[in-house]
Amino acid sequence: MKLVAAAVALALIGSARASSALPTPSFRVDGYPLALVAAGPRVAVATSSCAVRVANLVKGAKPVAVRQPQACRSDDPVAVDDLWLGRSALVAQTIDAPSPHGEQYALWSGPLPKGPLGQRGSEWGWTDSDVPAGYGCDWSVAAGGGIIALTQVPNRLAVDRDIEAKPACPAAATSKISLIGAAAAQFTLAGSWKILATDGKRLVLTPLNALGLSTGELALVDLHGKRLPTPRIATAVVKAAIDGWLTPQGLVLETAPAISGPGWTVHTRGAATVGYGRLFYVQGRRVRVRRIRGGADRALLKLPASEALVAAGSFGLAIALGTEKTTVYRVPWSTIDRTLPLS
Repeated sequence: MKLVAAAVALALIGSARASSALPTPSFRVDGYPLALVAAGPRVAVATSSCAVRVANLVKGAKPVAVRQPQACRSDDPVAVDDLWLGRSALVAQTIDAPSPHGEQYALWSGPLPKGPLGQRGSEWGWTDSDVPAGYGCDWSVAAGGGIIALTQVPNRLAVDRDIEAKPACPAAATSKISLIGAAAAQFTLAGSWKILATDGKRLVLTPLNALGLSTGELALVDLHGKRLPTPRIATAVVKAAIDGWLTPQGLVLETAPAISGPGWTVHTRGAATVGYGRLFYVQGRRVRVRRIRGGADRALLKLPASEALVAAGSFGLAIALGTEKTTVYRVPWSTIDRTLPLS
C-alpha cells in the first residue's frame, strides 16, 4: 500500500508540474509526418504518401495540395523527406530507397501554394552494387526571412558508409549560390561552401575541404556575397553543424546531439525550430521553449508521443504528430508569451 500511495503522490506531483495540453487541431491529412516547415503565415507538411500540403494558419484555410514532383508519380517507393519554405516558393527533397543497397535523392522547387515543382540539377545518391558507389552532387539549402538559398556540394553518402574513399562531385573551385525570393537571383564565391542559415538579408556559410567536410570556419555574407563581421562560434560546433538559424538575437546552430546559441547549449535529439527570439525543441514528450538571449527555458506543452515535428511562423508554433494520419496543431504567440515572454 505504501508503494501504491507513493506512486500516486508522484503522479500528482508530476501532473501539477506538467505543461499545457495540445490545442484543438488545425487540420488533419493522410500519412505520417516526414517534414514540417513554416514561413510567415504558412506551414507546409510532407507525409508518407509523397504528398505535400500548404496551409495558411493565420486565415485558418484548408490545406492545399502541392502538385507532386515527377519522381512521386512512379511505382517506386518515393517520399518527400525534407522541405524549405519561402515567402513565395517551396523547395522539396525526394528520396527513392527501393532496397537497403542504395538511396537516390533529387531536389525540386516551385511557386506557392500549389507548385508545380520542377527538378533542380540531377539526382544524387549511393549504392553498394555498382562502381563508383557515390554519384551526383548533393545540395546545401537554407530558408529564412522569406528567401531560400541553395548551392551544390560534394556528395559524401558513400564515403560516410565506408564504401567509397572520396566524395562524388568533388569540392569545386567556385560555388554558385542561388537565391529564391531575393532581388538578386544568385552570386558566386571562390571555394566550396555549405549554407548553414539565412535571415533573408545575410547568409551564414562554412567552407568545405577536399573531403567535403566543414573546416570549422564561418563566413557571414550579404546577398551579393560581400563579407560581413562574422559571429564567433566554437570550431567544433561549426564542424558538426547540420542546420542553423540566423536571428537578431544571435546565431543558433544544431548538431546531431545538441543545439547551441549565444552562451548556452541544450542536448536533444528531437525536432527544433526558432522564431521571434525563442528556440522551440522537443525533449522526450515535452515541447520546451528557450530565449535565445537570456537563457530562460521552460516547458511549453505536453505531447502524446515523442515523435513530433515543429515549425515557427507569424502564426505561432506548428506541431505535427501522427502515424496513419498527420495532425497539425497551432500554438499562438499569445499562449507562448504567457509561458515565456520575449523579455
